Amino acid sequence: MSNIPRPKLAARKLIRPTADTKFYVDFEWWKESGMDLKTYLYQRLPADDISNLEIDVDQVDMVDPETGEVRQVDGFEYMLQFYFSQLPDDFAAQTSLVDAVFCILLANGNRPMTIRELAERVERSPDVLLRTLAGNQVYQGIRPLL
Repeated sequence: MSNIPRPKLAARKLIRPTADTKFYVDFEWWKESGMDLKTYLYQRLPADDISNLEIDVDQVDMVDPETGEVRQVDGFEYMLQFYFSQLPDDFAAQTSLVDAVFCILLANGNRPMTIRELAERVERSPDVLLRTLAGNQVYQGIRPLL
């Protein structure tokens, strides 16, 4: 038997996402990455949209449409959900795959969605989404919910 220590892998890394795995935007990833989510989003929005999105409240009461649960969310998070839910249906065809998934998750209140659900919304193959989002690289904080 060898005395060479074996690498220790986290159990989470051994689970392979499937088309039924749910994905979400991990806001902690944004904090740890050193990138600022607000700045990133403001840079991507058209200038006329930014002036329409100013919100003066810190917290907003939101009702979950599925459970009826009321929760308080950051005013910025509310603004994002409202803005991205207003995007035209062909938005996904006009942007990159990762940007489209990112926007769809934010429009959905960052409630986790399966690869199948996301693929339907962006009109792409679930296999393409799975290969893109389930790899080692994390794009825009989009992670599997394992």
